[in-house]
Amino acid sequence: MEQVQTNDFLEREGLGKLMRKYAIPCVISLLVAALYNIVDQIFIANADYLGSYGNAANTVVFPLAVVALSIAMMIGDGCCTFVSISLGAKEKENAHRGIGSSVVVVIGIGILLMAIFLVFQEPILTAFGARVNDETFRLSKEYFFWITLGIPFYMFGQAMNPIIRSDGSPNFAMGTLLTGAVLNIIFDPICIYVLKWGMMGAAVATIFGQIVSAIMSAVYLARMKSVKMSGDSFKLRASLLKKILPLGITSFLSQISIVLSMAAVLNMVAKYGALDPIFGQEQYAQIPTAVIGIVMKFFQIIISISVGLAAGCIPIAGYNVGAQRNDRVKGLMKLLLVAEFIVGLIASVLFLLFPHQFINIFGAKNESIYYTDFAVKTIRIFLCLLPLSCLNKGTFIFLQSLGKAKQSTALSLIREILFGVGLPLFLPIFMGLDGILFFMPIADILTAIASVAVIIHTNKILNHMIKAPAVKNDYMKFASGKDACTDYIITIGRSYGAGGRSIGKKVAEQLHIPYYDSELLEKAAESSGLSQKFLQNIDEKPVDSSMLYRSVGFGTNEYKSIADLAQKAQREIIEKIAAEGSCVIVGRSADQVLSGTHKLFRVFISSGEENRIKRIMERDHISAAEAGKKLSRVDKYNQRSKTRWGDAEGYDLCVGTDWFGIDGASNLITTVVTKK
Repeated sequence: MEQVQTNDFLEREGLGKLMRKYAIPCVISLLVAALYNIVDQIFIANADYLGSYGNAANTVVFPLAVVALSIAMMIGDGCCTFVSISLGAKEKENAHRGIGSSVVVVIGIGILLMAIFLVFQEPILTAFGARVNDETFRLSKEYFFWITLGIPFYMFGQAMNPIIRSDGSPNFAMGTLLTGAVLNIIFDPICIYVLKWGMMGAAVATIFGQIVSAIMSAVYLARMKSVKMSGDSFKLRASLLKKILPLGITSFLSQISIVLSMAAVLNMVAKYGALDPIFGQEQYAQIPTAVIGIVMKFFQIIISISVGLAAGCIPIAGYNVGAQRNDRVKGLMKLLLVAEFIVGLIASVLFLLFPHQFINIFGAKNESIYYTDFAVKTIRIFLCLLPLSCLNKGTFIFLQSLGKAKQSTALSLIREILFGVGLPLFLPIFMGLDGILFFMPIADILTAIASVAVIIHTNKILNHMIKAPAVKNDYMKFASGKDACTDYIITIGRSYGAGGRSIGKKVAEQLHIPYYDSELLEKAAESSGLSQKFLQNIDEKPVDSSMLYRSVGFGTNEYKSIADLAQKAQREIIEKIAAEGSCVIVGRSADQVLSGTHKLFRVFISSGEENRIKRIMERDHISAAEAGKKLSRVDKYNQRSKTRWGDAEGYDLCVGTDWFGIDGASNLITTVVTKK
C-alpha cells in the first residue's frame, strides 16, 4: 500500500524555523506573481515607442488581471486553510475532496471570466479610465485582449500554489511561479525590443510563463504527498465549497479591493487631473494615471511580502488549530506581527529617502519634469505608513488561518471597501488631486485601530484556551487516536428555557466537536423528502417522544404513517451522526435513540420557573405573561410524554443552571467528560 506522508512536524518543529521554511518561499512566490505585471511595465516604460502611454495602458489593465487573481486566491487560500485544518484533525477524506472541488471550480470560473472579458472589452476598459486620450485607449485594448487569453492558466496556477504549500512543498510552489516569471523576463525584451510587438509582445511573454507554471502545478497534483488524488476527488462537492470559500474570502477581498480602489482612483484621477493646469493638457493627461500605477506596483511589492509572510503561516497555524496546540498558535501570531511591522518600516524608510531611484526604474529619464515631480510626491505620501499596511494585512490573513472567517472578513471589508474605495471618492472633493494620494495612509491609520482591538481579543481567547490543559490534552489524544476514549456522544435534555442549547454549543466549542440541534431537522428533511417546516411541526406536537424509536398512532392512519416516517428519518439521522464520531446533540430524544451506545453521556439541564421565564423573554423578545404561557404549554407537552423525561435515573448528569449558570454548567460537563 502506498504510504501517505503526515504533516505532524508542523506541531513539533520550532516556530521560527517553520515560518522561514514556509513564509520565505511563499513571499518569493507572491513577489514572482507580482513581477508578471511589474516586469511588463518596466520593459514597456523603457521602450521609446510606448513610454508613458504604454505605462498608463498597463495601469488600466492591471486591476482587471487582479480580478482573476482575487478569485484564484480565494479558492486556493481557502482550500489551503481547509486542507491544513483537515490534516491536523486527521480528516484526509475531506482534504483530497476539498482539493478536487477547488480545482474544478477554479478552471470553470477561469474560462467564464475569459469569455466575459472578451465580450465586454471596451466598456470594461472605459470604466477603468482608459479613455484619458486616444493612444492610451488603443494600447489598453491591445494589451487587454492578449492578457485575457491566458486567464484560465493564470488562475489555475495561482490557486494551486497555496494548495501545494499545504501539502508540505513550499519550495515546489515557489518553483512553479519562479519558472514562469523567469520565462516572462526572458521573452519580454525579445517580444518588445527585438520583434517590436509592443503591448501584444508583453502580453504574449506573460502568457507563455503562465502556461508553463500551470503545467507544472498539474503534474504535481497527480503526485501529492499528504493525500492521494483519484477520480472521486474531482466530484464537485458544494458542502465542502461552503466551508472552503469563506476561509479564502479575506484573500479575495485583499485583492479585489485593489480592483475597486483602482477603479475609484483612476476615475478620480481622470476627473481632477482634467482640472489641473498641467495634467489637463492632452500631451500630459496620461501622467497621473501612469504614476499612480507605478506607485501601486511598489505598494504591491511590499504587500506581497506582507501577505506572503502571513500566507506562509496558514498551514502552520491551521494544523496547530486542528491539533489544539493553542500555545503554538499564540507564539506564531506574535512572531508574524513583529515581522510584518519590521518589513513595513524598512520599506517606508527606503521609499522616503530614495524616491528618485525607484522612479527611474520605470523610465523616468525619458519623461518630463512634471512626471518626475508628481511621482516623487506620490511615493512620499502614498507609501509613508507601510508598517500599518503590513500589520493590517498580517492580521486579516492570520485570522483566516485560525478559521475565523467572519472576523477576518469584517476587518477586510472595513479596510478594503469602506476606506479603500470610499476615501479616494471623498477626499478629492476637498483636496483635489492630492486627496487621492492621502487616502492610503489615512485608511491604514483607521484600520489599525480596529486591527489592534481584534489582536488583543484573539490573544485573550488563546490565553483562555491554553489555561484549559485537561480539555486540550484530552482532545489532542482523541484527535491523534492515542487514547482509548475515541468518542464523546453527549446528549442534552433540558427543561424549556433552562439554557440547554447555549450550554450544548459551549460544550461543543470547548471540546471542538460538532453540535447538532435544528441541523437534525435539515438532515432529516433531506433524507425523507418531507419539508423542514412539516418536520418542525411534528417535532412540536404533544406526542410520546419515544416515537423516535417506535411506532405510536395519532388517531388517523394517514397522519400516523407520515408522522412515523418523519420520526424514523430523524432517528436514522441521529444514529448516523453518532456513528461518525464525537458530537453534542440537544433534544430530539437522542438519549433514548442512542441508548446503549458506547461512550454515550446523557445530561439533563434544569432551572427554576422564574429564571426560565426570564430567558424566554430575552430570547424571544416577548412579555413575561407571553413567556409564562409558552412555558406552561411546553411543560404540559413534556409531562404527557410516556418516557421518563427529566427523571434523574435516566441521565448520567443533572445540572441546575440556577446554581451553576450557563458557563459553569458547560465547564462542569466538559470536565466530567474529559476526566472520565
